[in-house]
Amino acid sequence: MNRLMLLAAGVAAFSLGACDREIHHGPWHEPLKTISKLDCPDSQGQLKRVSASPDGLTCGYQSDNTEVTLRLISLTNGDAQAALTPIETELKAMMPPPTPPAPPAAPAAPGAPAAKSDNEKVSIDFPGLHVRADNGNAEVKIGGVHVDADDNGAKVRMGDDTAINADERGAEIHQGRSSDAGTRATFILASDKMPGGYHVLGYEARGPKGGPLVVAVVKSKATHSEHDVFDDMKALVRHNVGG
Repeated sequence: MNRLMLLAAGVAAFSLGACDREIHHGPWHEPLKTISKLDCPDSQGQLKRVSASPDGLTCGYQSDNTEVTLRLISLTNGDAQAALTPIETELKAMMPPPTPPAPPAAPAAPGAPAAKSDNEKVSIDFPGLHVRADNGNAEVKIGGVHVDADDNGAKVRMGDDTAINADERGAEIHQGRSSDAGTRATFILASDKMPGGYHVLGYEARGPKGGPLVVAVVKSKATHSEHDVFDDMKALVRHNVGG
């Protein structure tokens, strides 16, 4: 168990908490709007607009540590996942490659001192989030979400619409739901090994069942919880399509 995996699991659980509140308690009975162009305000909370395309299909925002690109994406045959997969592929390309397994250690010579364990005691606390680790095992708690982790990684399953996986490279979250009212999806990657100094990548997507989708793609260099910026990102999506 290393500190990276624990921090990644913590970021995943923290992000999940905000996503879960909106998916499971949000106004899904309200139909989402169909739009042909983005409405990009000058600012949203900590985010300030820095660009907007003439065709109304993209606009960019920034805060001190975070970049957000708002996109309007059409669907083919109403297939939201087919439209989102290229964005996921683009973001996953920034994740570090898997670490090759280490060769087995040679047996210690008789009478040699025991090897020092690299296990760490870790305690991480965000508002509503607690991470504890000791002796190769970890536990992450946020609200009703419980993440169990060991040396092989961390996993969470929450109903049919949420999956979290974390290992030595970082954490990955998928969350989404589709209904007659529309589609909502969240994707988060967290790692401290990504190029460019980024620590969190992902998107928030929402739109009517047949599309188009408003997708906010986020890239953040923050090393601590900046949930207000993520709330601002989601507010931009809601500003355009409702829900």
